[in-house]
Amino acid sequence: MVPLTTINNWMSEFERWAPSIKVITYKGSKQERKQYGQGLKVDKFNVLLTTYDFILRDKSTLNKISWQYIIVDEGHKLKNTQSKFASTLTEHYTSAHRILLTGTPLQNNLSELWSLLNFLLPKIFNSCDDFRKWFDQGLSKMHPGKSLKVKDNSPFELTEEEQLLIINRLHQVLRPFLLRRVKQEVAKELPPKTETVIKVQLSSWQKLIYKGITEQTVTSLKNTMMQLRHTVNHPFILLKT
Repeated sequence: MVPLTTINNWMSEFERWAPSIKVITYKGSKQERKQYGQGLKVDKFNVLLTTYDFILRDKSTLNKISWQYIIVDEGHKLKNTQSKFASTLTEHYTSAHRILLTGTPLQNNLSELWSLLNFLLPKIFNSCDDFRKWFDQGLSKMHPGKSLKVKDNSPFELTEEEQLLIINRLHQVLRPFLLRRVKQEVAKELPPKTETVIKVQLSSWQKLIYKGITEQTVTSLKNTMMQLRHTVNHPFILLKT
């Protein structure tokens, strides 16, 4: 399941990298989707590509299939277990495996992290409270009677050492379940990044304004730097500010 705006791109990627895989796109009007639904029973396919919206609308049709994989692009959409999308996937769809794809960095938020892991492995990460208690270990001795909040920030100030302890525990949890790919590994056809600096002289008008700003007496260096930046971009910007 992918955003509607990227569904054509996903089709192109399948055609490029896995042309032997039969992919069908489940989208369109209600009547068109109904015809798709009838064909799902007899048509052989490897991948069904659809959007989040149709997963919600047509769950009575799509949840009849025993899926091998449920793959969610923009997986951070599942960071809230109470959202309609997350609850529908959890309650109405079954699969042997689940995968989340995301380019959004994971935040050091225990409740959001637990929500993602709960979707992937609900039998293992079935309790948010137990997940929080695991992170409390080691901190309870430093702060007796206090524990980490699952949402927002902790109720007490953490030292740098304690913050590193929590981050280390986060890494321990994620390591078995996270496959990270950097651009150098997946986009080898891209040429290396190059930077070219081209120096351009100021126009006579820019030089005049630039000199006037630097020579005048000002109290705010920040304001002066902003005016100089506007001047070198284009003096007209100063008229708007």
